[in-house]
Amino acid sequence: MSSTRIPADSIATERAPWRRFVSRVPGSPGLTAFATFTFFTAFAGDFWRNLLTWYGFGVVVAIIIGISIWLLASKKPLPKIMHLPSALVAFVVWCAFSIIWSAYRPESLLGFGIQLVTVIVALALAVSLTKPQFLRAFSAAMRWILGLSLAFEVLVAIFFPGGVLPLALLIPGQLERVSGIPGATAETVPAAFLWSQGHIFAGSAIQGILGNRNLLAMAALLCVIAVAVQWYAKQMKRWPAITWIALGLVAILLCKSATVFVGCAVVLLAVALVFIARPLSNAQRWGMYGAVFAIMLVVGWIVLQFNTQLFGLINRSSDMSGRGDIWAEVGRLGSEHWLTGMGWISYWAPWVEPFKGLLVVDGVHFLQAHNAYLDVWMQTGVIGAFFFVGIVLSTLIRTWWLAVDRPQTDASGPRDFPPTAMLAFLLMVALAVQSLTESRLLVEGNWLLLCYLAIYSKLRIQDLPALPRRTISTKTGPLPIVERNKLEGV
Repeated sequence: MSSTRIPADSIATERAPWRRFVSRVPGSPGLTAFATFTFFTAFAGDFWRNLLTWYGFGVVVAIIIGISIWLLASKKPLPKIMHLPSALVAFVVWCAFSIIWSAYRPESLLGFGIQLVTVIVALALAVSLTKPQFLRAFSAAMRWILGLSLAFEVLVAIFFPGGVLPLALLIPGQLERVSGIPGATAETVPAAFLWSQGHIFAGSAIQGILGNRNLLAMAALLCVIAVAVQWYAKQMKRWPAITWIALGLVAILLCKSATVFVGCAVVLLAVALVFIARPLSNAQRWGMYGAVFAIMLVVGWIVLQFNTQLFGLINRSSDMSGRGDIWAEVGRLGSEHWLTGMGWISYWAPWVEPFKGLLVVDGVHFLQAHNAYLDVWMQTGVIGAFFFVGIVLSTLIRTWWLAVDRPQTDASGPRDFPPTAMLAFLLMVALAVQSLTESRLLVEGNWLLLCYLAIYSKLRIQDLPALPRRTISTKTGPLPIVERNKLEGV
């Protein structure tokens, strides 16, 4: 008499039906929806804060953190510490150590906590999402931000031509407390306090639901990149893709962000370099790297020599709209603790020294150094800056490899480049360009995306079992296999 052995996993599933749901989560539409909501919240945090106050935003974030921890708990196996990017681990650990000598320990502890949970969320997404799932989720999040922003700007221009305040500032006494202006109203506070100034038909810069033209322009650029890759991978039809790309480019023009204008040019150059490098041998690629480096040196020299004229072409001052003064002040503070830094804080807390009243323009407190690397150096010193630069450079290099190295030959012969192969590299290029004039790479959506790309690219290079896999039922039973069309986005 023959007997059939029932796997222990099946017995556990029958006894605990919730396990069946857990086992299906990585491939379910619910995971993509969660990832979309997570990326939307990370990049549109100001939307939730303006709409629901910081308390409401905290509830939204707590839900995301809870689901992320649940995803990690249901994921077997998880990558070990040694499998994660060493620079990322070292940077996070160093930020934790900096609390010891920080002059503002409560704020440092809070900043580290926010930093750490963002890494946890990024890890949950990296080990749960396949490449097509990530692309769909990230693209959808950016399209939601872009679409809502343009619609919001039109509504404000029609119904509130003088601009509109964040709903959170309409609470009695809140605007007066935040602005420091007795009896403050929407008409008397500086324009920076407005959620939107309603300028979409006036030719001035728009802010969208993010309340900031630079952030909206960056989201639009990321949207264009994601949608273009979706179109190239045949995940989106022609006319919807063309429509979203056109809306993204229009938003970039309306935001008038010089950083993103430069970012667009650099991303286009990155696309060209990917296609140039793919057919080249390793020796030929090194020649290309040398040529690109030489061109970068020449361009850098031209910018330094003719910065006044060049920035004048895009209606900007030679110190990049006052950033020169900010960088000088940050340099002064950083030089006092150049090796170990003043203590990690991420966002500057305007109520503690030395940030209290440090940089105030038209009643608005600056909460960043407008350069991620200067900011990191000031907060964590040369040691922390070394680790942070290591994160950026190693992730750029790994995503470049994934973009230009042909997949290994399998039983069916040489494999083509996946259409989604260059996505991670292009996103990293955009983040790297923005990090030169903004510190957003240290916080919220940019930090989440950087951590995701760093973890994803490291796991991908190692091809660990922690990567998401599909299970297809066949006549021989459920066999865990990797579907090329699923993971590679064909």
